[in-house]
Amino acid sequence: MINGTSTEWVISRSEEATEEDFARALGVHPLTARILVRRGFDDFDTAEKFLNPSLRDMTDPFLMKDMDAAVLEILTALDRGEGILVYGDYDVDGVCSVSLLYEFLRRLGARVEYFVPLRDQDGYGLNAGSVRRAAEAGQKLIVTTDCGVSNVEEIRLANELGMRVVVVDHHTVPDELPPAAAILNPHRPDCPFPFKELAAVGVTFHLLVALRARLREHGVFQHVPEPDLREFLDLVALGTVADVVPLVDVNRTFVRLGLEVLGGRRRAGVSALIDRARVDGARVTPQTISFRLAPRLNAAGRMGDASMCVQLLTTESYAEALKLAKKLESLNDQRQECEREILEKVLPLAQIEADAGRRMLVVAGSTWHRGVLGIVASRLVEHFHRPSVLIGIDEDGLGRGSVRSIDGINVIEILRSGAELLETFGGHVAAAGLTVRAENVEAIRERFDQAMIRSLNGSEMPPRRLRIDCEVELAELDQRFATELTRLGPFGSGNREPVFLCRNSQATRVRVVGQNHLKARFRDGSATLDGIGFSMADEKPVLNSAVSVAFVPRFANYRGQSRLEMHIRGLRPAKETCPDRVEHV
Repeated sequence: MINGTSTEWVISRSEEATEEDFARALGVHPLTARILVRRGFDDFDTAEKFLNPSLRDMTDPFLMKDMDAAVLEILTALDRGEGILVYGDYDVDGVCSVSLLYEFLRRLGARVEYFVPLRDQDGYGLNAGSVRRAAEAGQKLIVTTDCGVSNVEEIRLANELGMRVVVVDHHTVPDELPPAAAILNPHRPDCPFPFKELAAVGVTFHLLVALRARLREHGVFQHVPEPDLREFLDLVALGTVADVVPLVDVNRTFVRLGLEVLGGRRRAGVSALIDRARVDGARVTPQTISFRLAPRLNAAGRMGDASMCVQLLTTESYAEALKLAKKLESLNDQRQECEREILEKVLPLAQIEADAGRRMLVVAGSTWHRGVLGIVASRLVEHFHRPSVLIGIDEDGLGRGSVRSIDGINVIEILRSGAELLETFGGHVAAAGLTVRAENVEAIRERFDQAMIRSLNGSEMPPRRLRIDCEVELAELDQRFATELTRLGPFGSGNREPVFLCRNSQATRVRVVGQNHLKARFRDGSATLDGIGFSMADEKPVLNSAVSVAFVPRFANYRGQSRLEMHIRGLRPAKETCPDRVEHV
């Protein structure tokens, strides 16, 4: 929940004539057209594709730099009957990428195996020990997924040992690229692929599209069944949502279509995971993935061995999948307890940093489980609204840290400011990892803070912002709009749920329910709508008078029927200025 009294409310404005043109041309509800225009859609064709996403609109995968070379390496390995090792990362994006490529190659009869490193023993990405073991096992081709772009020395070692390496990655590209046979990464400066925000599983799916096209040209599918790549979109949706890449362009297409495959429970592992998470399979949403499914899959890499996730996602046995899903549930319970314990220790230390005026929080300790550092760093960002670094230092004095950011702050640029003090670093604009010697922690704390001051041009930290799409009367949220609302989704990073402002409404039936949640019925003179504000019981006194309500419309199931209700994002007395700022589009 975003507290209205401590948050800047920003509303969009656009030309009403343009909104009317969109409504007529697209045949949509005026409110749907209003949202599209205020989200920046300026032509009918783009808006039409947004409302009706299709794989037919995918960009040619061969536009990606090195795609031809990557496909050739895999075709060569298939033709020669060489051993292929799919080497991934231990998060959801990583294990879904491994599962995707492993299952595709297995269906083609390839000699393929997979390896997912152990976080504590192997660290992130390729490591020399794993490369040597692959060579000893007779592997000739390593395909990395969700890692590899920074592994210069390890890939050089693989080459020396007679192996070829194809890198499939989406992380920030370092100045020196590794000597791989092919590197698929849209972030390469020399990559002309137009959409840069793919998750690793999205890059992997493009590889499969390209590979299937070449196999079709070579007549392979005259002898083996041609894989239907739509069946793999459940894995693509899981990895894309879990990695919090923007749900725009082809990512949104992947997730929209992938949710349908997830709901169909075609995969034994997905079915078992949904059952153990007590999710209605027909109602899988990005929120379901983020809060119910992804944490279970992530728990394996955080607390144990993530290879069990690949087992889960590729097995054809529901009985085996159910056993694995139960193990994941147990690991997730352990993860939650570990997270609570560390957060209790970290919050007071972070508070000291915040009280000292630090614009970026750097907290280090020696007894923290490495697997939950990223989650706890995210909790610090939520609590303090500042970029946060959480570092666990081992007995040898080496600290491994997770970095999380806020909107508008590129943490990779911040990390670069202290590059000579760090052993390694890498990641994304909003989330990254680093290693640092214990004796350098204080120095990087100061270095990062100075970099933040430069990034902010000396100004204060930006406030939390609640972005409001438009002001509405409750009567506008009619059945037609309720039906069209789903066409604006799926919602997530980069395609947030529409937020509406209803001014001067009266609340009735006000009560506190469950764990500190606020329920009420709101009336604005045009209609009434039920609303709920999670963890907002403290806002109850505001409802004693007329209020402005910022809310997200969501479907709620009540006695077998689905209906819209308001999920409250902020409350203010109607007499207060609202919104704080207007942005014209």
